[in-house]
This record gives sequence, structure tokens and C-alpha cells, in this order.
Amino acid sequence: MEKLNTYDVLEDAGIGVFELDLTTGLSVASPAWKRMIGLAVDAEILPQEEWLSRVHPDDLEAVQAVDAQMFAREIKRSKVTFRFRHENGEWIWIQSDVGITEWGDNNKPLKMVGLHTDVTDFVMREKSKDDYLAMISHELRTPLTSILGALKMANSGQLGALPGPIDNLLQLAQRNSNRLLHMVNEILDFKSIESGEMHYDLEKVNVRDAAADAVLSMQGYIQDGQKISVVGEPGDDPIYINADVNRLQQILANLMSNAIKFSPAEAEIELGLNIKDGLLEFAVRDHGPGVPDELEGKMFQRFTQAHTTGKKKFKSTGLGLSICKQMTEGMDGEIGYFNNDDGGASFWARFPLMS
Repeated sequence: MEKLNTYDVLEDAGIGVFELDLTTGLSVASPAWKRMIGLAVDAEILPQEEWLSRVHPDDLEAVQAVDAQMFAREIKRSKVTFRFRHENGEWIWIQSDVGITEWGDNNKPLKMVGLHTDVTDFVMREKSKDDYLAMISHELRTPLTSILGALKMANSGQLGALPGPIDNLLQLAQRNSNRLLHMVNEILDFKSIESGEMHYDLEKVNVRDAAADAVLSMQGYIQDGQKISVVGEPGDDPIYINADVNRLQQILANLMSNAIKFSPAEAEIELGLNIKDGLLEFAVRDHGPGVPDELEGKMFQRFTQAHTTGKKKFKSTGLGLSICKQMTEGMDGEIGYFNNDDGGASFWARFPLMS
């Protein structure tokens, strides 16, 4: 029975292997690597020069930055996905996994070996799914906004007094429409962040006004006697930060909606404004069970959700806090949380103060 070695398995799987001598700059590439980019297996090439000339210009800097981290021993291996020009002129997607195999004196890297895999089909399938999801979300947002507007008008009393049972049903419909629109917006925001299309229109924002507007926008969410109050910095003097006011409102709305979901009836959710060390902190305090230990360090990752014991009580996309983190950091802020000593949790977002 024929015995295969590791190299044969990689070759049969179409995974390209290369080795680079970092001292001389000379490199070798496997036949599978050449076939992957459309070259004959006996083609005489300089693999490193071929690689540099074929990586998409928009991806090269990012790839080299990850390699630099590996050279500095900040990470163990360089794992990236980038576009690569095929011999036929088309762009394919390459998944790269590279490691240093030999180190010299003073932690100087001498040799590196890497694996390249063509993942074009996978990337294209994922893109098609993402595009479809974004299209559906866009199509849902317009009618949902119209429905929500009509419900708000009816519940505001502009159409006259409503009988008790009908009023209760319309209030319930408005809350659930709010939740559904919130989920649709989360999906669209997530796709914008993933594609690098999230933009920020930074301006001088008075945080007192922003906090008041955020609380007002949550009136359609609160239920069962809950209320939200703004606490913290006394006085009426304006406090300014440099932010995109719409993104800031999204961050506060997300943190407050989570506090509402996890707090019991009649609870008072607090939106605190605190100044410390040149930073303005928004702190949303809930009265729920707090963040469980198993979610420590994971709360701001995508698709992370807290579960109650037994049946899952609260449903969401699991994207909200991840989006908050991206938006906060996109405006030079930071975000985090802590469990309160007397119960519940406080989620905070901090931004540099403006003079």
C-alpha cells in the first residue's frame, strides 16, 4: 500500500506550499501553488516576486502588517485572506496561513513556510448570502418605518381616544414593531461595518441634549411601569464631545434597550453622565441578573447572547453590542461593562471631552 507524506496530501488537496528564506529573499513554491494561480508546474518563476506582483494593491498593506506582527513575535502565525491575480487576469481569493520555522539571534526570523488555499468559491457564496440578506433588510425597513409611524400617531392620541383593549393592542404592536425595526437596522449596520462602508459625520455634540433625545426615543420600548432617568453630572452647562450624533444615538438606544429587556417591571433604568480623566462616560445601569461569568470577555463579540436558565427569554440578532463596540471605537471612544455590587449590570461608553 502506497504511503503518503504530508506534502503529498497537501498537493492532492490543491493546497499550495511555499518556503521563503528571509535572509537571502529566495523562495520555492510547490506545483499546487503554481497550478492555483494558473501557471504550469514547470514554470520558472521567482515565487516571492510573483506573490508581491499579484496581491491586490488594496490588500497588500494589510497582509504585510499581519506579517510584521508575526516577525515581532506579537502573534504566532500570520493568517489572512486576500485577493490574488490569477494568470487569466481574474481576481481569486487566497487564504494564507504562514509561520516562522527558524529563528536566529536576537529573535531575528530566518525562514518562513506557508500554506495558500483558493477560497474563491466560499467567499463568493458568502457574499451572495450577505447581499441577499442586505437586500431583504432594505426592503423590510421602508414598510416597517411606515407601520411604526402610523402606530405612533394612533398611540399619541392624535386620532382620538381609543377603547382600552384596542389601545393595549396598539401599544403592544408598537413595541414589537420597534424591536423588529431595531433588528433590521442592526443587520444593515453590521453589513456596513463588515464591508468597511460605515462612515462617521463627526461634530460637536452636547451630551446633555443627546442623552435627553435618547431617553425620549425609548418611550416606545419601555413597558410594565418601567422608566428611564438621566443622572450624574449636575447643572445645565453643556458638555461637549466630538461624535456622529446619529451613531451616538444608536449606541445609547442599544444599551438602553438591553437594560429594558433584562430589567423587571417597575424598574428604573439609569442613564448616567460622568466626567473623569478628560472623558465623558455614558453609563446605562439595569436591574437584571447581571452578566454571567461564562460571557466574560465575550459580550462584545458577534452573535453573543445571554441566556436565562431553562427557556431562552430574550431573542435578538446577537449583533447589537458588537455594533456598539465598532461605532464607539470608530469615534475614538471605548466601551465596556461591569456587574453592580447590588445587582444588575452597567454598560458604559466613554468619549474624549471637548473644551
